[in-house]
Amino acid sequence: MNADPRGSQDTPEFPDESESERGRRASVELPMTAKLCRQCLRLAEVHGAAITVLSSSSSRELMYATDSVAQHLDELQFTGGDGPCVDAFTTERPMFCNDTSSDSANDIWPGFASEADKAGVGSVFAFPLRGGGDVFGVLELYRLDPIGLDDEQIELATASAAAISMAILAELPVTGDLDAGMLVNAFHRPEVNQAVGMIAIQLRVSVEESLSRLRAAAYSSGRPIWEIAADVVNRRTRFTHGGDDG
Repeated sequence: MNADPRGSQDTPEFPDESESERGRRASVELPMTAKLCRQCLRLAEVHGAAITVLSSSSSRELMYATDSVAQHLDELQFTGGDGPCVDAFTTERPMFCNDTSSDSANDIWPGFASEADKAGVGSVFAFPLRGGGDVFGVLELYRLDPIGLDDEQIELATASAAAISMAILAELPVTGDLDAGMLVNAFHRPEVNQAVGMIAIQLRVSVEESLSRLRAAAYSSGRPIWEIAADVVNRRTRFTHGGDDG
C-alpha cells in the first residue's frame, strides 16, 4: 500500500522498550541483529519493530520483536496470511499502511488492518530484507498513531533493513549459498511444523490444507498460532472434520 507516507510529523512518545519473549532470546542468539533493530526505532521514530524470515507464504519465522505489540502484529499476518509484511516479501518492495482504520487499508488487508486497529496500532510499514539479490525476510515497523514515514525516515528504515540483512546472514548458522528455507530452519518454532504434520494425519489432508486449518483455528479463537500448535503437539487438542476438539 503505497499511499502518501506523510501525515502529522509529531515525534511519537516511545512506550516501555522492554523486549518480547522472542526479543530476549534473539538478544542472546542474534545480538547484532537485535541491536540494529532497536536502533531503527530511534532512527525512523517508530514505536516498535520486528524481524521475520520467510521461505514461502506458509513458512516464516519471527526472529526478533522489540515488544509484545510487534510480536502480535507478526502473529496476525502469519495467522491470517495477509498484511504489509506478506506483500513486502512477495512484491520485494516496501509496503506502507499509514492508517489501519482507513477504508483503503481494510480493502487491501481486510483481516490484518482491522485487527491491528483493534490492537491500538495506527500505522505499519514493511521493508524487504535482501541477501545475494533475493528477498529472505521483512523488517516490520509500527506506530501507535496513524502517522506515515517522511522521506528521511523511509531512507533511514531502508538503510536499517540493509544493515539488518547483513547482520542476520553473519549471525545465523547458515553455510553455502543463501537459502531462505535454511534461515527459517536455523531459528524456528518446531511446534508449528509438528502440529501441521499431526493435523494432516488426523484429517488425512495435504500439508497446505493442514496449515490453513491451523491458521483458521488460531484466527477464530484469537490465540497465537504457536499456542494452538503446542496444544496439538501435546495432545490437548485434536482436529476433526467437524472442527478442533479443544
